[in-house]
Amino acid sequence: MLKVTFFHDVICPFCYVTSKRLRRVVPEFKVEVVHKSFSIISSLEDLKFVAPDEESVREFFKSEFSILKRFMPDYEEGKVISKGNLGYVWSMPPLMACKAAEFQRGSEGYWEYFDRAQDAFFLEGQNVADEEVLLSIAKSLNFDVERFREDMGAKKTKLAVISDEEEARAMGIRGVPALIINDQWIVRGVPTEEKLRDVFSDIEAHGEPRKVRLKAYWEKDD
Repeated sequence: MLKVTFFHDVICPFCYVTSKRLRRVVPEFKVEVVHKSFSIISSLEDLKFVAPDEESVREFFKSEFSILKRFMPDYEEGKVISKGNLGYVWSMPPLMACKAAEFQRGSEGYWEYFDRAQDAFFLEGQNVADEEVLLSIAKSLNFDVERFREDMGAKKTKLAVISDEEEARAMGIRGVPALIINDQWIVRGVPTEEKLRDVFSDIEAHGEPRKVRLKAYWEKDD
């Protein structure tokens, strides 16, 4: 069985595309997907520094959302922004919610919640840093909402998110998405479904990449 460690953030548009592609490819192989958090907006203060008022924060996220047009030509970020209530959205609250989902249902629960939270953010323009939004997602997926609420605000949950990011940085990962195959081989950026199939097939057959050119995470880029 292949092990794929997926480092990501709920509010990362590149992670949105990668998660959808990975979802489609994984059923074709024997793969265990392990989910790890990585904050791209590490604090509310960081966001307010670059977007000090409501108008500027909407423009900031409109620019971020527009990245999806590279992969989804019919995507209209303006419509998404206008129908939602984004406000100040930063990484920690939705990542802690994903961890709360993992505490209840393991890796698959994490992924289920992660994907739904990303849809709420990138397709519905919802503020996924808002506790009520995060709890409503949990309710829609039939989690134990009271336990979810408790876990989402717990110190252990925040520490789990921080631990994931420390692990990523120790491995030289400075941005997401990043996939680590079998605790060794790294796939950076947004791979195509074809690339994912080639990587999985190659390592599944040989135990290491022979046909596909990959580096171990500790090897420096050329």
